[in-house]
Amino acid sequence: MAATLQLSPLVSATPSFVAPTNQREPKTMAKDTSPTGSLRNCKTMNEVKQLHCQITKKGLRNRPSTVTKLITTCAEMGTFESLDYARKAFNLFLEDEETEGNILFMYNSLIRGYSSAGLSDEAVFLYVQMVVKGILPDKFTFPFVLSACSKVVAVSEGVQLHGALVKMGLEEDAFIENSLIHFYAECGELDYSRKVFDGMAERNIVSWTSLICGYARRQFPKEAVSLFFEMVAAGIKPNSITMVCVISACAKLKDLELSERVCAYIGESGVKVNALVVNALVDMYMKCGATDAAKRLFDECGDKNLVLYNTILSNYVRQGLAREALAVLDEMLRQGPRPDKVTLLSAISACAQLGDSLSGKCCHGYVIRNRLEGWDAICNAMIDMYMKCGKQEMACGIFDNMSNRTVVSWNSLIAGFIRSGDVNSAWQMFNEMPKSDLVSWNTMIGALVQESMFVEAIELFRVMQANGIKGDRVTMVEVASACGYLGAFDLAKWTHAYIEKNKIDCDMRLGTALVDMFARCGDPQSAMKVFSSMARRDVSAWTAAIGAMAMEGNGERALELFDEMIRQGVKPDEVVFVAVLTACSHVGFVKQGWNIFRSMKSVHGISPHIIHYGCMVDLLGRAGLLGEAFDLVKSMPMEPNDVIWGTLLAACRTYKNVEIASYAAERLSKLPTQRTGIHVLLSNIYASAEKWADVAKVRLHLKEKGIHKVPGSSSIEVNGMIHEFISGGDTNTQKSKLTLMLQEINCRLREAGHVPDLDNVLLDVDEKEKEYLLSRHSEKLAIAFGLIGTGQGVPIRVVKNLRMCSDCHSFAKLVSRIYNREIIVRDNNRFHFFNQGLCSCSDYW
Repeated sequence: MAATLQLSPLVSATPSFVAPTNQREPKTMAKDTSPTGSLRNCKTMNEVKQLHCQITKKGLRNRPSTVTKLITTCAEMGTFESLDYARKAFNLFLEDEETEGNILFMYNSLIRGYSSAGLSDEAVFLYVQMVVKGILPDKFTFPFVLSACSKVVAVSEGVQLHGALVKMGLEEDAFIENSLIHFYAECGELDYSRKVFDGMAERNIVSWTSLICGYARRQFPKEAVSLFFEMVAAGIKPNSITMVCVISACAKLKDLELSERVCAYIGESGVKVNALVVNALVDMYMKCGATDAAKRLFDECGDKNLVLYNTILSNYVRQGLAREALAVLDEMLRQGPRPDKVTLLSAISACAQLGDSLSGKCCHGYVIRNRLEGWDAICNAMIDMYMKCGKQEMACGIFDNMSNRTVVSWNSLIAGFIRSGDVNSAWQMFNEMPKSDLVSWNTMIGALVQESMFVEAIELFRVMQANGIKGDRVTMVEVASACGYLGAFDLAKWTHAYIEKNKIDCDMRLGTALVDMFARCGDPQSAMKVFSSMARRDVSAWTAAIGAMAMEGNGERALELFDEMIRQGVKPDEVVFVAVLTACSHVGFVKQGWNIFRSMKSVHGISPHIIHYGCMVDLLGRAGLLGEAFDLVKSMPMEPNDVIWGTLLAACRTYKNVEIASYAAERLSKLPTQRTGIHVLLSNIYASAEKWADVAKVRLHLKEKGIHKVPGSSSIEVNGMIHEFISGGDTNTQKSKLTLMLQEINCRLREAGHVPDLDNVLLDVDEKEKEYLLSRHSEKLAIAFGLIGTGQGVPIRVVKNLRMCSDCHSFAKLVSRIYNREIIVRDNNRFHFFNQGLCSCSDYW
């Protein structure tokens, strides 16, 4: 909290610990060999006590000069024992009614001693005792007491001291003004610190340095650097302390050009480059990304201390340069200072990054040999390291042997289990925790989202709230992701309101998550509103917005966003090209799609991956350009995978191209794919051609491989609850109502002229059975349930795991018109916005 003595302006304001002398005495004095004079030469408390006994025997104990020298000597030692001894001697001296001498000097010495030793409360108490006794403080007293107040952030007491010294007319004393600047800066009251600074008639290097250091430490690096340049312009030469502070400010700004401008003053002003300056420079270069310059400076340093080694080690680890960190550690072990616990923290973290359990075990051995395992942070780092190295037993062994398991210890183990995919063990540990924090909850919620357990993630968030724990940005990113995948629109709106109500900082990551959430929930307007409100947007944010437009089927707006992103200088990546090519595919923009695909390599220097070829095959196949799609597949620089052939196969089914479909099926049969959809698609093509023997072969093949067809399922959110329906079934709740609703819908659809498209039932059964099976598709069940459970005018939002069939698409269009309802269906390919008998996809999906 408080500044070190090297940085404190109070040092220069402090008189030396000697009794006042007559100014007329000659400067060269004979050495005082008397017992009282020898007190100054004592180095230990035993020597002080022995000499004090001799002085007492000679009857000199209560002399003012004796007490003054005793207090001065003990205060300089600055230990708890020495200060306690001085305090007792002083109290005995004060009990003598005939006391004479410079009591103010004694008080000042004691106050300074307590303040320097960090016993600030005692220093302040002595000041109060002195004032109560009627002893008037002088210009030396206030710097000592202000220093004590700064160390314990005693703002109120310091302000009272400021008022007292103003009343005494001492506010223009340079030492006191510097002490006030230091005090206010250390307490975070930088406005008051600057006010004192601006009011000074004459400023010295201590004044400037105190304020610069205050700005640098209190996360105002720009102000610190600006003030430094003001100081140089005013003709004040910086010293090494000034340079350390301003260099640390540059490190926080991570501005290499500015840093080098500042560092130029080291040579120009002749500042002594000591170990502190070198350490600050190495840290600055590392944080500014100039790793080579930092390493060169480190290598050139002839007197590398432990702090310097730890600085470069921690920065290497922070930048992910784990091998370089271990190389520095190796040098340190061979010829450097002895590593401490801070060194080991960096070394263990480096081993964790590399997954190097052998080096990790070496660090573990060093920890045991040097008895550092009692430090919680070391044990927590080793748990994390062993978990990342796949050594769960070692991690659990350390955890079990810890005498003080902190929340961090539990979190490290839980995160390790999650990382290895063992969510059950993580969940068990989470439930066993005696005390959890926000990190614990965030870790578990994130794990559930990662495992696609979205409903469970939302439920855990609700439990977290019930426990009185408020979410932060990390929490809400995970919750927003869960809402998006579930398509839970009401919950999505509540999530956004929660963020605004609790004033959670919506940074780029959270803003991007919200854009994606609203897009997945079928509310592109809200998605774009969030996107427009973002102060800063990276390529991920632009991708989310383009994806929102692609889902909606608004290809033109998606292309406009892509062009705007390029104009704003945001460098596109592979992912954004997937989004924009998908947008082209959804609306049949073949020419635009080709132009964007070709520009990837020629303009942006990005070689198309297999997923981009898949997007183009999908675009061409949907547009009926099967020949071009087939030629593109054959010209691919990589071997087509099952997704490519499956995409081509789907287009062949739509346009009934048996020739290319047969070729694609043949190639698919040679691939070890486990994707159920590919086999089902192949089965459906054979079924469409009524080749039931081939259908049987495909299904037998699936059965032999133990692959099961994924059943069609649809979910709908009603009154905050998510209800799921499986194709071919009803629902356990409100079964009779749902059956009656379906009968009513089918009756009204028949009256409107709807004829079921039985080609979508690819089973060898009679037409009546086909019609029944068609009526039990999951999205129809969900839409019927939505009509029952929601009020008139409320949009019905359905999320389906597979692609909508053409009959369900026609069904939803007619229901939207007959029942005057907006119906929004998200299948595994895109959104369909049904309104008054029309769909946003224009029947192109």
